[in-house]
Amino acid sequence: MDSATMGDLVMAGFKKLGFIQFTGIEAVEFASGRNVVAMAPRPEHLNHNGDIHAALLFGLAETAAMGASISGIVDLMGETFIVARDGRITYLARAKGELGPFTATSVLEPELIAATRADIQSRTEIELEVPVTITDSTGKAVASAAFTAVIRPRRK
Repeated sequence: MDSATMGDLVMAGFKKLGFIQFTGIEAVEFASGRNVVAMAPRPEHLNHNGDIHAALLFGLAETAAMGASISGIVDLMGETFIVARDGRITYLARAKGELGPFTATSVLEPELIAATRADIQSRTEIELEVPVTITDSTGKAVASAAFTAVIRPRRK
């Protein structure tokens, strides 16, 4: 199965997740080393100030990061177990609901993707630091985040 077909399967599975359905997170771009997702806020996503609830911004960022962590290794997914170990987020500005949709972008350098592929093929456990930026519909950054993705060889 080629990477494009495998990517389509990953995206189809992504859309079935309850959290993704609740948040309305949509895939915008999924390519090797790059994952972009977006969320148009609904009334149930807003806090008492009319801003996106902080937990949803965190979830949006984690979704972008973990997607980026697998974006260059989709064809090797059968050999790996991937999980987020930790994450941190800095809220830079109000995420006003009326300024949606909000877009989370995560990018990994080609050299890191190549090293990750080599580690998977040699069955070496690795940890990736995966950065994310969240912007509102005007392009203003409302949050920056980073997550650690742990990639381990799947047990035989």
